[in-house]
Amino acid sequence: MFLTGSLFAQIDPDKNYTYEELNNILENARINKDQKTLSKVYFLLAEYEDKQFGNYDKALEYFSRAKQYYQILGDSFQVSKTQHAISKKYIKTGFYNEAESILKSLLKKPYAENYPENKSWILFELAELQKLKGDQYAALQFMDQSKAVNNFNGNTLLEARYNLGKIDSYVYFNDLDSALISAFNAFTVSNNIKNMELLSESLFYIGYINKLQKNYPNAIKYLLKSQALIPYKDYDINRKKIYEELANSYELLSDFKSALIYKKKYTSLNDSILNQARIESISNLALKYGTKEKESNIKLLEIDKQYADLRNKQQRRALYFLAGGLFLALIFLYFLKRFYDQRITTSNIINLQREEINQRKIKELEDEIKIASMHSVIEGQEIERERIAKELHDSLGGLLSTIKLQIDNAKTSPFDENKAVFNRAHELIDTAVEEVRTISRNLQPVSLKKLGLVAAIKDLINRFEGENTPEIYFQHYDLPPQMDKMLSLTVYRIVQELLTNSLKHAKAKEILIQINSEDDDLVLQYEDDGIGFNQYDLVKKGMGLENIRSRVNYLHGSLSFDTSPGEGLSVLIRLKSETYVA
Repeated sequence: MFLTGSLFAQIDPDKNYTYEELNNILENARINKDQKTLSKVYFLLAEYEDKQFGNYDKALEYFSRAKQYYQILGDSFQVSKTQHAISKKYIKTGFYNEAESILKSLLKKPYAENYPENKSWILFELAELQKLKGDQYAALQFMDQSKAVNNFNGNTLLEARYNLGKIDSYVYFNDLDSALISAFNAFTVSNNIKNMELLSESLFYIGYINKLQKNYPNAIKYLLKSQALIPYKDYDINRKKIYEELANSYELLSDFKSALIYKKKYTSLNDSILNQARIESISNLALKYGTKEKESNIKLLEIDKQYADLRNKQQRRALYFLAGGLFLALIFLYFLKRFYDQRITTSNIINLQREEINQRKIKELEDEIKIASMHSVIEGQEIERERIAKELHDSLGGLLSTIKLQIDNAKTSPFDENKAVFNRAHELIDTAVEEVRTISRNLQPVSLKKLGLVAAIKDLINRFEGENTPEIYFQHYDLPPQMDKMLSLTVYRIVQELLTNSLKHAKAKEILIQINSEDDDLVLQYEDDGIGFNQYDLVKKGMGLENIRSRVNYLHGSLSFDTSPGEGLSVLIRLKSETYVA
């Protein structure tokens, strides 16, 4: 009895007992009918079956017995605690509905209501359970509830856990930004509590999300940090996950050499984990069922080992094929790149030659345009000379001949008639002088040189106005105070040519002339309400409009006109004013 009492006193839920020690304590408690000890031992045996052997069925059986004894003792808190543990085993064994029912019932009991930390964990486990059931939306809701309760409790371990737990749901909803924020929050909390395992898991998720966002360099950076921080364990599943994601990220980044290195590490660690699991299973069987059962199970494990070895060989063979395929792909890509480089080089040479040919054609066209423009200018000059010669011959020549005849008559006329003859000759000389002035103004208007373009055009209009002539309206806006002589003379000559054409051919009653500045252009608009003409018969209308076109082309301007029989004439000319401002 003394031995039994000493064993009872030694029961400590926080102490690690061996399987044999727990069974010895259990036998003594049965003999002494010590229900309190029985409840504690069954609880510890259940945890041992779960964590050491992975025998969830046996663990559930022991938890159920512990719960019965706690109910007999009336310890409602321990009953709830045992139910909580049972719910976790239900989750592991796939009984999700049963686990959910227990967890939700615990939320209404003092176990959760009076202990916020327990409530936070229950809500967190409900969230994890919803993820397993595929309801990611409900999982996020329970995570937020767990967070809200934990804000008052301040359990930093749980805070890191639910931040990590929310990541899978965010990824499921393709909300990668929120997933990344949650991973960084978990990293911050894990760093504060110096939990290297959670810190490594946070970095793993940061790298994993970066991979999903196709930011492979960042993914590799964080995965390598996670690998560096993870506490070393011989058969670590988390390290295996890191190797797998590193291999995938390097492969997506086309770094096949690094991908192959981590693929080998992953395969090697996976084989070690499988072998260790088999060894642990053999040891557990030896403890629990003895040598006979051990031998039969060893045979089964040997079969499993042979199957695993065969699978490993197949995986290695697949890796070799993968490496060979990658090598062939690299060779193919190399020759493909060379082929396209040659095509690009050839295409560049052809394009360069075409560009040179096009430049030569453009130069030839420009030369042809210049020659045509010069031809038009020369032809216009010849026509102008012809007009001036005609005016000198018809007008001034006739006047001078008449004056000469008057003077000759004066020599032979009686003295009393000489005075009248000389008066008539004097009047003819005045007319000749005025005619010379008119021809001079037409050749080189003095008002243009002295007073500028606006005054010269007004003077030109005054000379055109008279009886039986159309009404001429002249408007001007925002003209520069000083302009280049060539620009002013060109505009003046164009207006002169247009007025001459309208008076000779158009039979117009009204003429409108507008000159204004628009951005960097000098804009001339000319309209009359004359008889117009067919644009296709422009050649038959003489050289007037062609002279205007040659002047505009000479100054690199633009010309457009609109006319048809009976519709009058509208002309729009644009010249670059800023190029020619004095």
